[in-house]
Amino acid sequence: MVSTLVFMFIVIVLVSIAMLSSLNNRRNAQDALRTSQAQFAAEAGLERAVARLWHQVLASATSRSVTAYGVELDRMGLTNGTTIPSLFGAPQSLGDGSSFVVQVSRQDDTRPDPDAIVLTVTSTGTLADGTTRRLRQVFRVDRAYFPFDYALLTNNAECIFCHLEVKSLDALRGNPNPNDPSTWWRRAKVGVLESLIMRDDEEAGVVHGPLVARGTISRQYSGAIGPSSRYYTTMRPGDTRIRSATPITTTPADCSTPSNCTTPQNFYYNYPDSSSLAAFGNRFPDGELPDRFPLPIPDANHNRLIDDAEWNAEVGSSLAGTNESYSAGTITAAMILNPAGRVAWPGGSAVQTRTSADLGQNPTNVLLDGSVIPIELSGTVFINGDVVLRGFVRGNGTLLARGNLYVMGDLTYDCGTGSGLVPCDYSNPSRLPQLNLIAGGNLLVGDFMTVQSDIESLSEEQMLSTRSNQPTISFCRENPTDAACYPEERPRPNLALTEIANFNRRELQRYLRDNSYRPRFYTFGEDRIYFATGCSHQPQRYGEYSTIAAGARVSFCRGDTILSSSTLTAEQASRILAGAVRYEVTSSSFNNAILKNLWANSMNARGTGPLRTDGLLYSANAIFGLAQRKYTKLGGRWDLRGALVAADTGILVPGPGDGSSGLTIYHDSRLRPRVPGGQQAQLRRGVWEVVGQ
Repeated sequence: MVSTLVFMFIVIVLVSIAMLSSLNNRRNAQDALRTSQAQFAAEAGLERAVARLWHQVLASATSRSVTAYGVELDRMGLTNGTTIPSLFGAPQSLGDGSSFVVQVSRQDDTRPDPDAIVLTVTSTGTLADGTTRRLRQVFRVDRAYFPFDYALLTNNAECIFCHLEVKSLDALRGNPNPNDPSTWWRRAKVGVLESLIMRDDEEAGVVHGPLVARGTISRQYSGAIGPSSRYYTTMRPGDTRIRSATPITTTPADCSTPSNCTTPQNFYYNYPDSSSLAAFGNRFPDGELPDRFPLPIPDANHNRLIDDAEWNAEVGSSLAGTNESYSAGTITAAMILNPAGRVAWPGGSAVQTRTSADLGQNPTNVLLDGSVIPIELSGTVFINGDVVLRGFVRGNGTLLARGNLYVMGDLTYDCGTGSGLVPCDYSNPSRLPQLNLIAGGNLLVGDFMTVQSDIESLSEEQMLSTRSNQPTISFCRENPTDAACYPEERPRPNLALTEIANFNRRELQRYLRDNSYRPRFYTFGEDRIYFATGCSHQPQRYGEYSTIAAGARVSFCRGDTILSSSTLTAEQASRILAGAVRYEVTSSSFNNAILKNLWANSMNARGTGPLRTDGLLYSANAIFGLAQRKYTKLGGRWDLRGALVAADTGILVPGPGDGSSGLTIYHDSRLRPRVPGGQQAQLRRGVWEVVGQ
């Protein structure tokens, strides 16, 4: 009897425990369900905040820029450093009886260039029974990445348009058939931010797409505004593809009258900047053209240099995996680090694998040779110095040099995977490697070292000799009869020195118009800064170039025509030299004699055909390039399959002289490094977190 009672007691206890456990589980489940429902309400508040703080504010702004977005936030009362306790006023009810309240605080981040706007959004979801859930999310509004829609983008260009042809990589599949849309090419765009000078009524190239200009386009000799009469396109107004390869004359569209630019055009001028988009429906007429030249590394202190802090921040964040522009990468190649003495290409020896930790943190100059074993690149590799390279390239990546980049030979893709070289099929771009070559200094291609490229007395052997290297302007001014300056051939500087003097003149002009401007000057083998005193854009006798000194005359020009001039005072010259930034075109580690020997070795080992370069060539400053007509292996031709982006472009590729193009750019639209230089604002949302019940 006792055992029966004990048994029944145990059963009752177990049943009671089970019932209590069930009740607790049910209660916990109900609590969890209510918390989840409150969280759903809080999430709804975050999504409503996106609609209000992003889509609606941006739609009301005068443009899609970060600045205009910030002004519109100011207008709604959300200024920097303030908090709106309830973004939507009274609690916002949802259909299931729940509601939410959204608080938003604004604190701008002044470290980037320009500022980013940081919004901290806290959404509290509440049920009818009082259950709450609070979520917090950070909205960051900053400049989107620059889209890199251009085959050629530059602030200033002169000789490059002589015998230029720009088209999509689609052209390597064959000519378009007007009756077969599957054969039509994508448009290739050219963008000019400040000035483009073309020769009057001379060969001025063909662009198979639109020329987009915000700055001045003028003719060199007459100074008249507008392009050369021998500049052509194949794009018909209104078309978004190239249907025929037959050149036609352009039909300029002046965007100062917005209705002129509502449909695709083949030549835009007075193209709007990001502050002038209201008349265009808050959108660029034909894609973004940046307000100012996009820099590969942000210039946080606006001194036009890559300071140690700016460089180290990019390298360090890349290695840490937190750099959104440049992911950490590796390079495997035959390479020589910090070469000294007699420098020669390593060929297939000295193959190494390196990272930014090896090459980007301490000063390092690198010679890369892919002529025997292809250079293999993945991700981003920073190099804290100058780089010289040639050869074959595999992989997808970015090589970013803090100093100058010198391409001293053909640089082309290889599509093999093993030890053998495999030519690429350029008609199928999706299978091609991708190379971004970025110079924080200058980028130089070809024999920029040689004296005047049109000297008839120079043999091909002499052109590849160091004895034919261009001396400095100072040397030739002081020694005008020296054989190195070729006095029998009307002594004058070569292309690189001529363009340097022209670019320096333009910088002086800008400073004299606005003395708060910090000029950027280029030098060639010496500390002295020379500029062209008149308005001619052609090479002049050495004595007609001037240094920046008291009494020097600076001309203001339209083309080659002098409009006015100004004489520098001693005080002006002193202030200019004290505040200017200088970029040296030659290298202290790879002097011009070394570069000439490296170039000669590459040329002697190749056959006949255009100079070949694959990839994006991108310089924060200038790109200089030369392919001489007299050198028969090149015949004045350069085939670039990628894109060319530089603040200043001093390139002469005159072609073989039969009317065909010299420089042909086949635009590879895949090459889009994630550089934060866009004008459009972008919203980046962090991961929300639970901050309370």
